[in-house]
Amino acid sequence: MKKKIVLLLFFSLFFVLPRTVHAESSHVVKIGSDVTIEEGMKVRNVLVIGGQITLEGTVENHVIAIGGPVVLTGTAVVGGSVFTLGGIIVRGRGAEVHGNLTEINTDDISAAITTALSDEWEGWSWIFAIVSISVFLGVLMLTILIVFFIPRPLRVISETIKEKPLKVIALGIVGLIAVVPLAVLLAMSVVGIVLIPLEIAVVLCAVLVGFVAVSHLVGRNLLTVLKRHDQSLMQETVWGLIVLWIIGWIPYVGWMIKVSAIVLGLGGVLLTRFGTSQHI
Repeated sequence: MKKKIVLLLFFSLFFVLPRTVHAESSHVVKIGSDVTIEEGMKVRNVLVIGGQITLEGTVENHVIAIGGPVVLTGTAVVGGSVFTLGGIIVRGRGAEVHGNLTEINTDDISAAITTALSDEWEGWSWIFAIVSISVFLGVLMLTILIVFFIPRPLRVISETIKEKPLKVIALGIVGLIAVVPLAVLLAMSVVGIVLIPLEIAVVLCAVLVGFVAVSHLVGRNLLTVLKRHDQSLMQETVWGLIVLWIIGWIPYVGWMIKVSAIVLGLGGVLLTRFGTSQHI
C-alpha cells in the first residue's frame, strides 16, 4: 500500500509540470511521442504518456511511462524509481536504479481482480483504484460538456471564488447543512415528497458545476505559476481536475481537500446563482 501511495505522489509531481522541457537539470514530460535521454544528459524527472522512454543518461529522481515501455541502457542512472503502467521495463547490464522497478500491465490488473475476489484487502485496494478512475473519467466527460456549453457562468463562478473566498466558504457550508433539513421539510407534504428528487438533482448539479469551477481556478493558477499563459478554458479546467483527483489519493489530506473544493464550489454557485450573477 505504501508503494502505491508513493507512486501516486510521483504522478502528482509530474502532472503539475510543463509538457516538454529539454534543458539540463529539468523535468521532461511528453505526451504521444518517444523520449530519449542521451548519454551525458542529466534531468530531474521523466514522464511519458503513450510513448517509449529510452534512458542512456542520468535521471536524478524518477522515471514514469504510461502506456509505453522503459528501456534502460548500460549507461543509464536513475536516482529514484522506475514505473510503467501498461508497458515493460528493459534493464541493460550496468544500468543503475537506486529505487524500485515497478511494472503494471493487463496481467497484473487481472491478478489484482482475482485477488480481490478472494477477499484479500490488497486486491480490494486495486478495485477501489479502478472505481476511482472510472468516476474520474465520468466527471471528466461531464466537465468537458460543462466547459463547452456554459463557459461564461463557469468563469463567473471561478472568479467569485477567487475574489470572495470567505463569503463563498460560509455560503457553501450553510448550503451543505441546509440540504437535509430542507428534504425533511419537503417530506412533510405530498407535494414536497415529489420535489425531493428535484432537490437532490439541483444539489448534485450545483456541486458538480462548483467543483468544475474550482478545478478551473486550480488549473489556471497552476499554469500561471508554470508560466504557461494563453491556455484555453478547457485546458485550464482539465489540468485542475487532474490535480484535484491526484491530490484526493493522498491519505487523510486528500479527502479534506476534496471536501473543501466542494464547499468552495457550492458556495460560488449559490452566490452567483449558477454563474448568472457576478459578485466581484
